[in-house]
Amino acid sequence: MHPALIAVIVIVVIRRFRGEPVDAKDLAVSPVILLAISVKDLWDFDHWTAANVVFLTVSIVVGLGFGLLRGASTVLFSREGTLHQRYTAKTLVVWVISLAAGAGLHFGAQFIGAEEAVRPMTLSIGLSLLGEAIACGWRGVQTGIPFSWRSSGA
Repeated sequence: MHPALIAVIVIVVIRRFRGEPVDAKDLAVSPVILLAISVKDLWDFDHWTAANVVFLTVSIVVGLGFGLLRGASTVLFSREGTLHQRYTAKTLVVWVISLAAGAGLHFGAQFIGAEEAVRPMTLSIGLSLLGEAIACGWRGVQTGIPFSWRSSGA
């Protein structure tokens, strides 16, 4: 993984443990961009073996699932009239388990012969962020507290 990507992830995680506004644009934009890159990368792939299809399917389920769990583990609250979120100890546990699951998927993919092309990091991160956005966004809408509409985000 690229060091700049790791730095961005660390900064986002630290900010979310401190508590930050739930920005509707941030919820949608990052997963859409990462998933679009992944679809573009997979679009030209033409070697769809059973191992590749199985791995991709499992990756989608695992990525979305852990994202949904992470989004469900956050605390939502009102601050200055807008919805905020804060990661919790449960969120950290979900992060750790999801990283272990990702490593397991990596080795499982090698074991079954799934090719590197069906294992883009952008797909894993994009699916996870999409799951988190769905859970956090759904829960946020249920609170009735307005989302933030900041002009910039991380």
